[in-house]
Amino acid sequence: MSFPPLENPNFEGYQVTRQMWLEYYNSHEGTFYARKKCNGCYDDHRFVVWAVAVAAQAIVDGARIYPELKPLIDPAIQIFQRYKNKQIKGYSAAENSGNDRDIYYDDDAQVASAIITAYEVTGDKKYLDQGRELVRFLMSGWNNNPNAKTRGGVHWHVSKNYLNACTTAEVAKACLQISKFLPQEAGTYIEFAANCIDWQIQVLQDPGDKLIRDGVSDNDTKINDVKWTYNVGATLSAAAHLYFVTRDQKWKQIAEDLANAGINRGVFFYDRDYDDSKRYWRDPSYFNQLLIEGLADYLLFVGEEVPRDLVERIHEEIQRHLIMFYEFMKDPKDGMYIQSFEPHNTYKEVYDTKYKKHFGDRKGWGLKGEDKDDKGNPAKCLMGYGAAARVFFQGARVVPHIDPYQF
Repeated sequence: MSFPPLENPNFEGYQVTRQMWLEYYNSHEGTFYARKKCNGCYDDHRFVVWAVAVAAQAIVDGARIYPELKPLIDPAIQIFQRYKNKQIKGYSAAENSGNDRDIYYDDDAQVASAIITAYEVTGDKKYLDQGRELVRFLMSGWNNNPNAKTRGGVHWHVSKNYLNACTTAEVAKACLQISKFLPQEAGTYIEFAANCIDWQIQVLQDPGDKLIRDGVSDNDTKINDVKWTYNVGATLSAAAHLYFVTRDQKWKQIAEDLANAGINRGVFFYDRDYDDSKRYWRDPSYFNQLLIEGLADYLLFVGEEVPRDLVERIHEEIQRHLIMFYEFMKDPKDGMYIQSFEPHNTYKEVYDTKYKKHFGDRKGWGLKGEDKDDKGNPAKCLMGYGAAARVFFQGARVVPHIDPYQF
């Protein structure tokens, strides 16, 4: 099967979202259900809450643009209740009877974002109530241990000492999202978000390349130096939003530094085995979608104050990655996506026909473990579908239309 060049990223996101629903939503079970075990399943058929959050966010993102997706919002958001700990109001990694404590604050921040966006799109107050309750729980994850070697930051898990970049930024992002709809409480959420991003910059930002390092334990001072795209993206979203609501120039500068870092082809998360013109984000789609969202949020919240050359470079980089993702990671048989963003870790026929043409034989063909089944064949999953849809929906905020191109 051959596909025409990518023209309308929003429509591509719609197609993926629609197929995701047909493939994974089981109306009898009232949840997303895998017909065959795949990445993101915690047993043979059910998905961890992180995968559900990405899928639900794709649905509400799409429903902003395509009203025919709105009927899917309520059953998708309702799935989260199967994961909820009714005592502490957080959402466990797995479906449970209401008292499981395997709860990750970063997963729950993505759940909160999906629920709050559902309120934005539908106006249904029950989502606002659910979002508020969950954001209040998220704020309880702040590290206020007076004996901690590293103070501040939001914990990764309710029972672990690790302070995550993604958790801290995503909680800040959720606080800022809900502040818009609760004006009497807005100051509390904005102040908490500001503390999160202050901590992120002071403790985890590399002063050299401006990327955000992964995290640190509260009982240590040694920072995990791994730098993922989504840590930059989520921090950028929050910093830009903070500038929008406070007009404090500090946040604008932080956001500009992060935006420049996110599209700097010489930094850690680009594949630098190639010449500059062919470098790409090598993280998986479920991380890269948050960097794309961060760049789009930056352009939205900072607006006309973004330097003109930076606007153009962000547009170019997002368009380039949308085209690459579409051309290399789209299944020639059914048009859906695996999670890889690396053009050599793709379908064999795509590697043989496209990779070699554009990149030569610099890297050998292979599939990442999360993109293949137990027999080594390509395998897709709920997370991959949701992340792919979000890559296109978020990318379309910056690049709504792509002119004809040769590939």
